[in-house]
Amino acid sequence: MGELKSAWEIAQGKADRLGKLSAEELQQQREERCRQTGQAIAQRYLDNIEPLDLDVELEKHPEGEQGLTKRAAAKRLVEALDLSSQAGTGRRPARGDGGMDRVIQGIAMLEPKSGAILEQLRQLFQEYEAATGQTGREIKSKGRERLHRLRISGTAVGAINVEAVPGWQQAWQRLRQPFEPRLDHLKQELTKLF
Repeated sequence: MGELKSAWEIAQGKADRLGKLSAEELQQQREERCRQTGQAIAQRYLDNIEPLDLDVELEKHPEGEQGLTKRAAAKRLVEALDLSSQAGTGRRPARGDGGMDRVIQGIAMLEPKSGAILEQLRQLFQEYEAATGQTGREIKSKGRERLHRLRISGTAVGAINVEAVPGWQQAWQRLRQPFEPRLDHLKQELTKLF
C-alpha cells in the first residue's frame, strides 16, 4: 500500500513541480497584498464610528510593506472624496461614507505635507455646501408656494423632501458641474504626494 500524504504535502509537491515564482511575480504578489491591506485599513477607518489611528494600523504590518500599504490606504481615501455625500440638504452623511471632514482628517494623518491641498478641499466643500443649501432652500420655498396655492398647509408642508422634487436631480447636476473639475484637480494633486 502507498504512503498517505497530507494536503499540504500534496500541494507542496505540485508547487515544486511548477517551479518557483520569479522575483517579478513575487513583487507583484507583494504589491497586490499591500494594495488590498491598505484599502481595507482605509475602509475600516471610514466605517468605524470610533476614531481609528491610521499610523498605528500601518505599523502593524511589516516595515518593508508599510510604504505600499500607506499609499494604497491614501489612494482609497482620495477616492472617497466625493461631492455626492455633500448633498446640501442638511442631512448627515450615511455611515460608511465617513463624511468629508473625516476623509480629510485621514489623509492628513497619512501625509502631513498635504495641508495646503486639504485646506483647498475644505473650502471647495464649504462652497459646494453653501450653493446646494441655497438651491435646496429655493426648491423648498417654491414647493411650499405651490402647495399653498393648492390650499395645502400645516404640518404636511413642514418637511418637504428636496431630493424628491422632480427638478432636484437636474438642478443638482448643473450645480455640480463647476465643482467637479476643481475636485478632480485637487484629488490629482493629493495623489502625487503619495
